[in-house]
Amino acid sequence: MRTQVLASIKIERIPGTSYVRLLEDFLFFSETLNPSPDSETWSCIPAGFVYDEESEWILKGSNPEAGAIHDYYSRSDSGPVVDKATAAAIYQEFQEYFDCIKQIRCVGLKRFLLRSWHWIKRQFKTGVVEIAPDYFHKHEVMASYEEIAA
Repeated sequence: MRTQVLASIKIERIPGTSYVRLLEDFLFFSETLNPSPDSETWSCIPAGFVYDEESEWILKGSNPEAGAIHDYYSRSDSGPVVDKATAAAIYQEFQEYFDCIKQIRCVGLKRFLLRSWHWIKRQFKTGVVEIAPDYFHKHEVMASYEEIAA
């Protein structure tokens, strides 16, 4: 099975903050977590999950789905619990997945430029999450906004 999501992400903004909350479960399949072609193990981020879309100050929120997946695997009780490098690899996997969807509608020079921009953006964002201090495994999956922001 290939990297994919089951449906669009449904979120609501938490008023007065830069955080959002999932309104419905978000199901996805990661090739990074399931390298065997026979694997059919899907992951689920539960409704009510609070996260900040993406934390990078320059490109914040440019891929909320990949941000949700990365933040989920950055929590101390995600299923499965992974290390920081694996969480970053999954983040990059889903950035590429959603970038490819955006590129399908483009042709020629526009597609080349968009593909190049997406590659640069993915490298930057993944690098930031790999070196960022003090966030990894700090909170549980269902931590409230108040717990996360404290």
